[in-house]
Amino acid sequence: DRGGTWGGGRAGPSGLGSLVMSRRRALSGAVLCAVSGAGLAVTDDGRLELALGPTSSPQSRRAADRDCVSYVRTHRPVLSLTFDDGPDPRYTPAVLDLLRRYDARATFFVVGANAAAHPDLVARMRAEGHEVANHTHDHAHLTEISDAEVRDQIARGRRVIGDAGPRLLRPPVGRTSRSVAEVARSLGERQAFWSSCLEACLHDGARVGGTGLGEALDPGAVVLAHDGGRVEGRWAQEYPRDQTVEALPHLLEALAARGLSSVPVGELVRSGRIR
Repeated sequence: DRGGTWGGGRAGPSGLGSLVMSRRRALSGAVLCAVSGAGLAVTDDGRLELALGPTSSPQSRRAADRDCVSYVRTHRPVLSLTFDDGPDPRYTPAVLDLLRRYDARATFFVVGANAAAHPDLVARMRAEGHEVANHTHDHAHLTEISDAEVRDQIARGRRVIGDAGPRLLRPPVGRTSRSVAEVARSLGERQAFWSSCLEACLHDGARVGGTGLGEALDPGAVVLAHDGGRVEGRWAQEYPRDQTVEALPHLLEALAARGLSSVPVGELVRSGRIR
């Protein structure tokens, strides 16, 4: 630099700090570019994750699939509540009742096998203005199986729920990779994750957790919750969702008090720019 400056800082003693900091910024930028190109992501706590999978952070999911949805930059007072693992006759009807009471619309990422077992609940979701999306057929952990099995799980889940609405896929437990993203894309499915999780906020109880989350959310957020507790088969799981149902009205009350509305993910995406 012939003028003795680097990014506006002087090269003399008084400008040495600026010179060092500017060089550090440049090096950091170069490292981040190299990391991104290598399929690595830097998480909020400074860890590096390989985007080849399996992923466990928003950063690594974005590195694996630049077109995925976790958050939307929008000027509208809207966000998306999403529910996974249903339909489940023990919890889904109560969730639907609460959403109707608060005039909220959501996206349900349904397990294909559960949807096939409870088509009446899927029909009710759609009749009440909600979006029904793909959560694979058996809640398969997609980063643990072959590409052929990934394709089968996504395609079978889609066949059960049909093509109504946006073709959105949420990989179970949020685990994806570049190869999973490529298979999903080839099937016309867009991966959708989340920016906040209701169940993660419930350690102090349903009222405190639901209200606190509702007071903290920003427009454009995508909230993960669960209306399904049971999955059978190879990826069997059993979780009680009573606390989720108990927290939901407190979350909805807090959102309503702030003038925020829940809309399906497809509508949220159209309201702004994905992040």
